[in-house]
Amino acid sequence: MITQLLKSALPFTLTLIVGTGLGSIFGLHKHGPGNSLASRIAVFDQLDTGRHSCRRHKVAQLRIDYQPATRYTPEARDHQITGVVTLLVQFNPDGTTTVVDRLSTLPDGLTEDAERVAAETRFTPARVSGKPTSETREMNYIYTLPDRETIER
Repeated sequence: MITQLLKSALPFTLTLIVGTGLGSIFGLHKHGPGNSLASRIAVFDQLDTGRHSCRRHKVAQLRIDYQPATRYTPEARDHQITGVVTLLVQFNPDGTTTVVDRLSTLPDGLTEDAERVAAETRFTPARVSGKPTSETREMNYIYTLPDRETIER
């Protein structure tokens, strides 16, 4: 009975152990939120010989240096619109940004204002082995109105 159990469980257990070990060695597991190219330490390249190897590259993270404040449009202020605009923004190696997708929007010109903020954002691009590279991130632009002050009389 125990022999039968070992015969059926052993291949699964060995596959699990080998797979986990190889995933750890070759960096196939996620490295936290985002799992972006710049957050990885190991980058895989195919060699001329057809073999795969893991080469270590110096990686510099994307750094946002300046991001302008969001601005309410008069219409949005009149309608008291609040919320978050989420954009998928690509940070290009040449220092420009591209809005890839609108993941969540707000009315009355607030989505367009968030796109303006994304376009005016200044950053230092991510680098792999000294070469600037693009990175895409979800960016949240928050729109809140100040609470009305209560005046006691």
